[in-house]
Parts: sequence; C-alpha cells; structure tokens
Amino acid sequence: MSIPTFAIPVVIILVAGAAFTAGWSLPIPWPGQDRRPPLDPITARADIKRTFGVGAGPVAGIAYSPDGSRLAAATSDGGVVVRDALNGREESRRYTPEYTGAVTGLTFSTDGRTVAVSTSSGYVLLWPVSGAGAKSAALEPPAGRGSAVTGTAFSHDAHTLAVANSQGVVRLWDVRDPRHPHVVATPARRHSVTDVAFDRADRSLAVGSIDGTIQLWDVRDPRRPEVLDTLHSGQSVTSVGYSPDGSVLAAGRSDGTTRFWDVHDPAAPRPYTQARSWAAPGDIGSITGLTFTDGSRLAASTAGGYVQVWNLRSHRSPSLLRPSSRSQAFTSLSYDTTGSTLAIGVANGTVQVWSAAGGAGDETS
Repeated sequence: MSIPTFAIPVVIILVAGAAFTAGWSLPIPWPGQDRRPPLDPITARADIKRTFGVGAGPVAGIAYSPDGSRLAAATSDGGVVVRDALNGREESRRYTPEYTGAVTGLTFSTDGRTVAVSTSSGYVLLWPVSGAGAKSAALEPPAGRGSAVTGTAFSHDAHTLAVANSQGVVRLWDVRDPRHPHVVATPARRHSVTDVAFDRADRSLAVGSIDGTIQLWDVRDPRRPEVLDTLHSGQSVTSVGYSPDGSVLAAGRSDGTTRFWDVHDPAAPRPYTQARSWAAPGDIGSITGLTFTDGSRLAASTAGGYVQVWNLRSHRSPSLLRPSSRSQAFTSLSYDTTGSTLAIGVANGTVQVWSAAGGAGDETS
C-alpha cells in the first residue's frame, strides 16, 4: 500500500514494477516544528486523454511496465489486457482459469518480463508479457489456506515476489526463473495482510494489515525474514509504498487519509512530520492505491473517485483531483515512467488515462 494548492497533477512513477530514480532525499523537520492549522484541500478537474474498457467487472489492478511502453490492466471477472502505452492499441488479452476465482490485483515485474495476476482463491499467475507460447506458472496458495491474495510485490532486483493473503500469510517466492518459481519462506501475521512493498535496496519489506499496523521485515536474506519494528497507523491499512530512495514509508488508510514515516533506519522508524494531517472530505472513501514520484510527491487513489497529490517537502494538505463529471470508485492507479501520464482503474471496468503534465482540460474519449 496512502500539499500544495495547485491544480496540476504531478506525475508519479509506478510503485510495483517500475524503475525508480534514486538519489533524492526529503528534509525531516524537528519535532514540533509544524504547528500551523491544516489547510483545506482543493479539488481540480482532471484532464482525461482517453478511456477504454477492460472487462465487465471492476478494474482490480493496473500497472505500467518499467520502461513505460506497455499498460496492463485486469478486471475482477478475469480479463487481463496489455496495451501499447503510447497509442493505446491492444496488444494481447487473456483470461484467468475458472479455478482461480476473481482477480484481486496485478503487478509488473521490475525487469518488465512478467505480469503477476493475483486471485481470490489464493493463486498467483505469472504470465510472460511477450513471446508466443512462452510458459506461464501458477503459484499455489499455502496448504489449507486458499484465501484471497491481497497484495503482491516484486523485489527491485526481480529475484523475489512477496505474496500476501487475507489470512495473514506472506509467502516469499524465488522467481529468478519465472517458469520454475519456488517458495523460500512463509512467515505469517496475526491479522489479515492488506498490502506489501519492498524498499528500493531490497533490505526491508513493509507488511500492512487490517489491524492498522505495518510491520517492517528485514529481508536481506529472503529465506529468513525478521521483524525489525511495528508501526501503528490508527486505522486499517489499505496500501503501503516506499519513496524511491527508501527513506519514507507511506500507508494509505481506510478513512481516506495517508500516514508517513521516516525509515532511513528501518529498525528505528519515526513519524515523518513534514506531511500534514488533514480533514478528508466525507465522500473520499478509503485509499485504494498509492505511488511515489521520483522526487518528493505521492499520489493516492480513493474509493470516492478522488486522487490525492501530496508534496512531502511542504507543510500543506494534499490536493484533490477528480474528473469534471461524477466518477465511480477508483480502484487502482499507475504512472508511466516519463512523468506525463496517469492511468486509473475504475469500478465500472474501464481505465481512464489522465494527462499529468498539463493543466485541467476537457474530457475526451
């Protein structure tokens, strides 16, 4: 899994499966430095470049490839579509087997070769993005625990895939050969896990939970993950994600707000007070996905049809963006690597492609 008052969205790069640019750092203020009252959020109209259908069910996952050339999206009814990100042309369409149940998410591998499709039965399908007749693999759920997959994350070296489910089990798979993956560890939590994320250096894995906690695991040796610390968000965690340099951890929450921690030292995290708390609109809905830029900003989609944009270098509330017409729930989001386009999954089975470089404009289809 989670601002300045400008009306122009700033491009954010895909968290799961994108190539980030490291090397930036965020100033950490002294405790008590920020005492100003929170600012009211503003709403700006999104510039929708085009809209396309994926399937009959809600879009369960969406992701740009690391090089930004492809956009993959999956709907809960099992349809998985890969499109050319530049012209929108459909390159392939596949359907998940009936035994896997509904699709619950989609993640691009960080080498761009594979899409991981998670399902409600506990299976994760590893599908090659290109290559006619290329072999795919089905990662089976833990024995006797075939509950829904609630989060997946590839390590940045593309060696490990973390798979979390609603019963609190997190499996770490060695996927260096995606045709022959194997389990390296199966740690468990006491409560349902909702999302997982690796930091940039693949040292830590953040494990968000429905009980409002985020555990930080040392995964430098994926065969022996160890708990470094436990963070308390105060609300059920819906999404987690690391900043590109790994110094800040964000957690989206069920009340539509996002919390941040300074995790320069993952064994001793502390609240990141540069990001302000704020009063979210009553119709904002829970956070359904979040993703950082290669700078100091983060975007988060919400079930109420908003996109939050945070600037972590300022002492302001997030800006809120939404289409000019009343939107259905946003289920997921992903930014391309050029910093110009945002793709948003919608509950009606469509994908909206927004311009993230220009100002507000008229909606086109």
